Amino acid sequence: MSEASDPSAKNGEAPYRRRYVRVDVNVPVSYSREGGDAVKQGSSSDLGGGGIRLATDEDLPLGDSLLLRFRLPGVERELIARGRIVLSFYNSENKLFFHGIAFTRIDPRDQDEIVRYVAGEVQRLAFEGEPLDQEPETEGEPAD
Repeated sequence: MSEASDPSAKNGEAPYRRRYVRVDVNVPVSYSREGGDAVKQGSSSDLGGGGIRLATDEDLPLGDSLLLRFRLPGVERELIARGRIVLSFYNSENKLFFHGIAFTRIDPRDQDEIVRYVAGEVQRLAFEGEPLDQEPETEGEPAD
């Protein structure tokens, strides 16, 4: 469907592509590729209820499925999600690969925990007057 024929597009603007707000968050993330035994370490750079941006030292193919495990600040339990790589790029300044991961399987309690965390960060940033990326995520689209 083109932007012009999309009823949610107004005044020539592209419709929102995201359903969830995302925030910057840098936490360690353990990940493994589907069908692989090796658990590797990366870190998040942003997070929303529909996905996460994962920084790694390896280039991972688009479409690959990953099992992700991470903890959020102030949350005791480990969150677990499966996701699909929908975006990848290399950042030469950081010398890292960044992968946009769309959650494909996540326990609703874990997703609710992420949404609560993000809402708290949005409130904190608004109070501190910091800029916020408020483009909501659509289901299946990662924080990019």
